[in-house]
Amino acid sequence: MPLCKAVTPRASGLILVFSSAILWSTAGIFVRQLDMNTWAMVAWRSLFAFVSLGLLLAAGGYMRHFSFRRDLGLPGLLTAVVMASSMFCYVAALKLTSVAGVMTVYATIPFFAMGLGWIMLREKITKRALLSAAVSLGGVILMATSATGPGDISGNLLALAMTAGFAASIVMSGKWPGMNLPAVTTLACALCGIFCYIMMPRGLPFPGLQDMGWLLVFALATQSLSYLLFMTGSRLVVPAEASLIAQVDIVLGPFWVWLFFSELPTRYTLMGGSITFIAVTFYLASEFYLKRKI
Repeated sequence: MPLCKAVTPRASGLILVFSSAILWSTAGIFVRQLDMNTWAMVAWRSLFAFVSLGLLLAAGGYMRHFSFRRDLGLPGLLTAVVMASSMFCYVAALKLTSVAGVMTVYATIPFFAMGLGWIMLREKITKRALLSAAVSLGGVILMATSATGPGDISGNLLALAMTAGFAASIVMSGKWPGMNLPAVTTLACALCGIFCYIMMPRGLPFPGLQDMGWLLVFALATQSLSYLLFMTGSRLVVPAEASLIAQVDIVLGPFWVWLFFSELPTRYTLMGGSITFIAVTFYLASEFYLKRKI
């Protein structure tokens, strides 16, 4: 039997979502590798992401018959602004504190989305979700006690803003389902790049050829290519399953920087991260199991 026929659509979806999670998990590698000003790093990354994502979407036919008013409009513009803010906060948080700390906060995104969904869409919150959120929050608080300086504190706050922003963009896409999400993401990359370029200190040296290569791969791995893989794969699996697989990002992110840069998280970060990861995984796994029974 040919391999392409043996792989079911669901299996293909699982592979694509898993691949996107692996790519997303490499963000810490690039941030540690690139010795650059944060504003400059995000500006160049966003530029490469905007160009590569635009080309990939055009080649895939996602931008055919595009209309700003129909595909974006005011809802799309607002969502893009929120996404752009989160993109900057993510890289800035990784620059200031440990990757494990940022990933611990980011792991709580299902609960941020749940809370914002209740506020914006009046979606029901179950007792199981509240309990899991409380345990997860306890893990984040325990991790935060390991903050040893202004950099850690600022990094944790930026990670919190990043997580809230990404959760808000998820809820906004549910509130306005008519948005063209690929186009919104591309616009977010453009807005983030423009803002960071404006904020970038004048007189910074132009990145060398090697740094340009790292920035290009950084953009492809953690923004454009990873996004398209997840977007395509998530259509073939149930949302709870996709969210569960995406947790791989949270485990692999700290692993990569430990492997390549010997970055070891503190004891409290490890303990808090483990508590948060278990709480989130339990909640997502139970959601997947219950929906499979229906």
